[in-house]
Amino acid sequence: MLHHIMHLAADSANKQFEILDRISHNVANVNTTGYKAKRFEQYLRVDGAIDGVERRDIAQGALMITRRDLDMGIEGDGYFMVTQPDGTVAYTRDGSMMKTHDGYLVTARGDLLGNGIQVPTNYKKLAVMPDGVVKVKVHENEEFQIVGRIRLATFPNAEGLKAIGDNKLVPTHQSGQPQLMAHQSELRQGYLERSNVNLHHQIDQILRLNAGVLSNMRIAKFTDDIYRQAVNLRQ
Repeated sequence: MLHHIMHLAADSANKQFEILDRISHNVANVNTTGYKAKRFEQYLRVDGAIDGVERRDIAQGALMITRRDLDMGIEGDGYFMVTQPDGTVAYTRDGSMMKTHDGYLVTARGDLLGNGIQVPTNYKKLAVMPDGVVKVKVHENEEFQIVGRIRLATFPNAEGLKAIGDNKLVPTHQSGQPQLMAHQSELRQGYLERSNVNLHHQIDQILRLNAGVLSNMRIAKFTDDIYRQAVNLRQ
């Protein structure tokens, strides 16, 4: 019985340290564009041990004005589709784009936006419409010309997306397969989406975890003291 109590206390403490690791990751990414916070929902197993599942908070972060032509914030659902150097597709909410020397729009990490949207390298003005249509004006006295369209993807269960680093996600069995959005969310040119990490909530979680760890340590020490007393009585 004492051994079982010690095991449960140690298991619970280890689980709380895992949660603390996720909270630390959230805090470290509080200024990461489009980052979605992780949360860990705990439950009690039938054997009395604490377990939990990791989920991703897909709530939209606040849009921040940058006034930069190649910054785009998504207002609503959806993810930018980006083609990685190995040809595979990943998904992100980070709309801070750049232009290569030959005019292709890429992410800050060099991934191609969509299947490739190329703009003239000497354009005067670039406009991204709310529906994703990209227009450029090469000369001041000319009309805007359409050069492509940014399409967004959505998922049946976006919480199930898997992070692969560099603020990118890939689908899993839990998320379902990507689908092009039938009703396009609005793109806001000159905006970026902030992280949706709530620092006050993260601090509250840390305080709760600290109290839980201390409680488990007291239980472990109390159980150990009882065990030692029982051993001394036998002697």
